[in-house]
Amino acid sequence: MALLGALGAAGAPAAALGAQPPWYPLPPPLPLGKGRALVVSGAGARGTYEAGAIKWLFRNVSAGQPFDLICGTSAGAINAAFAAQGTVESIQRNEQLWKGMPSAGILTLQPQIQDVVDGAKELQESAKHGYPAKLRYIGRAKNEFQKAGPPADLIKLMGVMDDAGIEALVRRYPLELSSLQSSLFVTATNVTNMTSDSFYQFVGPNAANSAARFLERTSGRKQRMTSSGTPPLTIQHSTHHVLTQDNFTDAVVASAAMPGVFQPVAIKRRETGDTNLYVDGGVANNTPVELAIDAGATDITVILATALDELPAQPTTLPGMLQAVNAIMQQRILQNDVMLAVAKNLLARHKDWSGLNPGMQAFLESLRDGEWTPIRLRVIRPRKPLKLSVLGFNDQEGIDTAFDIGYHDAQHEWVYSAAA
Repeated sequence: MALLGALGAAGAPAAALGAQPPWYPLPPPLPLGKGRALVVSGAGARGTYEAGAIKWLFRNVSAGQPFDLICGTSAGAINAAFAAQGTVESIQRNEQLWKGMPSAGILTLQPQIQDVVDGAKELQESAKHGYPAKLRYIGRAKNEFQKAGPPADLIKLMGVMDDAGIEALVRRYPLELSSLQSSLFVTATNVTNMTSDSFYQFVGPNAANSAARFLERTSGRKQRMTSSGTPPLTIQHSTHHVLTQDNFTDAVVASAAMPGVFQPVAIKRRETGDTNLYVDGGVANNTPVELAIDAGATDITVILATALDELPAQPTTLPGMLQAVNAIMQQRILQNDVMLAVAKNLLARHKDWSGLNPGMQAFLESLRDGEWTPIRLRVIRPRKPLKLSVLGFNDQEGIDTAFDIGYHDAQHEWVYSAAA
């Protein structure tokens, strides 16, 4: 998060006139409550920390909505979906959901995988006995392996855990699109088209205009990134889809579907009628700050479930290696998003782009608002590493403790401002 400091440094007035940056003096920041967004990152079981932070942020929700827009990824998508409903009841339901994780059977193996595990246990037990007892355990192992089915069927499983637990838990508290009090973005990774997608719904009197502006920014930018006559580097799939009542719960469950752990979720695209497979939104964008910026947010609160100096343990297993690689990738994506925020501030002041080719000028124009609105980032994260692991869904004490820590940490945010 070192790059976040660049925002604060960039906004600091210089002591001498000759050293003043070209964007000084800054216009006054927008009033709080205008363009305020909450971005909730992926965190696995540590989503309970985020839920605790949300409980504090929404402590006065009966008096008004603290955020105009809420973006969520993975575990953060669950939190975002409840927070966007913006009622005392929805915040309470979110707390109940997270504290009820250990009893919900989230980490239940797929039946076929469980059969293989049981068969392996019987083989291990057989090694402890001589004949004829040994044969009895080998026979039991054979029965378990037969129940699991042929290896070709096992290979087709795209997740070792039974996703019925998490889906049933989310569906226990119905998500109603009509109940949204804040605009909502849920991200998921489209493994059919290899894209980072979002499902969105703008609310309020200016919802239609906000949606049109968002799509113009994001869709038009892709087209402007290539010079005339040069093909794009990738196929330009649509990556932003309207959130509907039909796909609401599916989008949230898909966003939290850790690849290899849970099965991908099939979602039918309303625009094309095609069915695409989706997995965890954190694969491609764990902390979607850029989405909030593109949607017009200027005051962005980010909830992270990792401490500033927290590093994953040195990998000793394949899952550990995958987790470490994913952490590196997500850190880089977050840094890029922060650099975009800084660039957006600077481009709004530097409007003389003469000498650049028309394609590049159009691309820079797509990053800039017509009116300059400096971006402020607020960050809520643990002061020290949480003891709860990402897969600690069965750790009741860890989940309860992390929730309480999140509630406390939300009262002591870090603010990185370009309008200081």
